[in-house]
Amino acid sequence: MKFGLLLITQDPPRAKGIVRRWQEVLQIAIAAEESGFDGVFVPEHHMAEDGCLPSPLVGLAAIAARTTRLELGTAAILLPFHHPIHVAEDAAMVDVISNGRLRLGCGLGNLDVGAALFGVDRDSQVARLEESIDLIRRAWAGEEFDHRGEHFRTTGRISPLPIGAKMWLAGMSAVGARRAARLGLPWLSDPLHNTAVVACWAEAYRREGGEHGTSDHLGVVMVRDGWVADSLEAVERIWWPHARADFSARLAYFQAAPRAVAERDPVLASMRTEADLDFERHRTDRLIVGSPRECIGQIRELDRVVGMDYLIMRLRMPSGPGFDEELACIRRFGTEVITAFR
Repeated sequence: MKFGLLLITQDPPRAKGIVRRWQEVLQIAIAAEESGFDGVFVPEHHMAEDGCLPSPLVGLAAIAARTTRLELGTAAILLPFHHPIHVAEDAAMVDVISNGRLRLGCGLGNLDVGAALFGVDRDSQVARLEESIDLIRRAWAGEEFDHRGEHFRTTGRISPLPIGAKMWLAGMSAVGARRAARLGLPWLSDPLHNTAVVACWAEAYRREGGEHGTSDHLGVVMVRDGWVADSLEAVERIWWPHARADFSARLAYFQAAPRAVAERDPVLASMRTEADLDFERHRTDRLIVGSPRECIGQIRELDRVVGMDYLIMRLRMPSGPGFDEELACIRRFGTEVITAFR
């Protein structure tokens, strides 16, 4: 199992300290490499007042110049918003700069936002995603193409070519997981759903891979929120207030959880107001929190139930804890948790 770190790049509420935050992010990436993490990952968002994060590949290029070993990934770049040849070229450059360390996680994105900013409608998002994946693969392979598709027309080839880049596909549903399997791509999960839901989707993912003959190319990339400290009480005091604020912003999603999700995740399904965000209820089968020993046990149980090739941790939340506490947590997670799996 590999371990990654999802970088929190924004500065809420209105990005007034975004320059300082990015200087911190670059230091965090270096600390993650020194502490034994295998990779660092960044998201893509648009029109966020806190500055999170419209150009993930630009950020990864900066991190590539300051690290030597870490895999550098997007979790995830929102392909329907982009021309796939631009993505193929920009990603290839990050891969070249980093000597083959790019992991291009791709996703659909929130088309309610993208429709206004990029002129992309929801009805086309899946078709644009799949056509883009096909074009990026062909471009990375060095093919000279004359493509006349449903959404894109392009003739030519790209240069330089990537030397080690890999593609992943994100999905927050059984449909998304099965799509990743059908396309023969590692599946990038999400941190919101509990172990039972993710395990169900992982089973569907592997079953679909068997049906389409892509099993040899599959892998499960888990994303989890968490914090390592001396005890659960310390986590609840230091980290949970920030996590609770982040989760409260997602209540609309929790309230609209599909029936199949709600049946396997009664805690999520019961969240109706901010008062329902209780640490003890929320952490079970969803978070990696506590002492190093407790975190190790939770990771081992998650791996037993789901089966993971990669675990990406989101440690800091957008509002905190502070930078010094974040660095200390990263180093402790590396030296006292990751080492148990080496």
